[in-house]
Amino acid sequence: MTSNIDAQDALKVLICEGIQMLEYVARHGELSIDPKIAAGVYRAKERIESKQWKVEDEILLLQCYDQLAKQIYPVTLESLKAVKPPIKRGKWISPSAAKVINWYRRYTVITLLILLVVQMYSLFGHTLTEALYKESELTSKPMIEWSPETKANYRLLAHWNSVWLFGGQFASDDESADSQMVNLSAQLIAAESVLQMLQNYVLPLFYGLLGAFIFVLRSLLNQVRTLTYTSSREVGYRLRLTLGCLAGMITGWLMKPDMGEMALSPMAVAFLSGYSIEVLFTLLDRLIDQVRQNQPSPVAKSRMPD
Repeated sequence: MTSNIDAQDALKVLICEGIQMLEYVARHGELSIDPKIAAGVYRAKERIESKQWKVEDEILLLQCYDQLAKQIYPVTLESLKAVKPPIKRGKWISPSAAKVINWYRRYTVITLLILLVVQMYSLFGHTLTEALYKESELTSKPMIEWSPETKANYRLLAHWNSVWLFGGQFASDDESADSQMVNLSAQLIAAESVLQMLQNYVLPLFYGLLGAFIFVLRSLLNQVRTLTYTSSREVGYRLRLTLGCLAGMITGWLMKPDMGEMALSPMAVAFLSGYSIEVLFTLLDRLIDQVRQNQPSPVAKSRMPD
């Protein structure tokens, strides 16, 4: 008795899904409904409601279901359920695709804001260090005789360093000229080290992540428009974010971006690597294949004279 009830429930689910696919075909201007398929689905509904179900009805239902699935491909019933808002208790419920899009849109904006803050922080530190290095009076005069602009740059650099030091300072209680020069050198060395880490690791990572986010949003837009989005794609999208970060960092390691006029070029490559990780990893695979081809085979090594 239990198995019969389960079989009837499964058949009812197939009938409901068949009706949903028929509704999609009816609303889609480029598709047309085959009268035989529509009659087979609704005949199965009538049969199971009147408890006159036979084996022939089940075979006909499965055939109609198969024809409908082929007709609407690449749209599937799973993608229809994920994109179209369902109705429960007379109210529209947000579909799973809308929730996924909102999540990726929210974190894309957060990533962009973080990237802008880090980029501006890095450029501001680079401007201060360059201005101080250009000042010849730093080594020829004591700090008390520096120009107001030089003193302002030095104080701003000290505040810039205190951000990543979480409020800490390099200043000492000793106000001698030697101590002041040591403090200045410490400020410049620390700022240069942080700038190098930001340029070689942090910024490429965020640019790669942003590129991956934009690719995912663009893919989601296209899949929702064509009703081909399914929940199973979510795993691939999350993995793509991780690979986008790695692609951006790999670009930073290989290109070693410098601050200045060419600073945006490596970052643009990191963004493109995150957006299209297939291109980067394809190039890496080709490089590895070339290295393997250039290496002599074990047979050739054994034949080499001692």
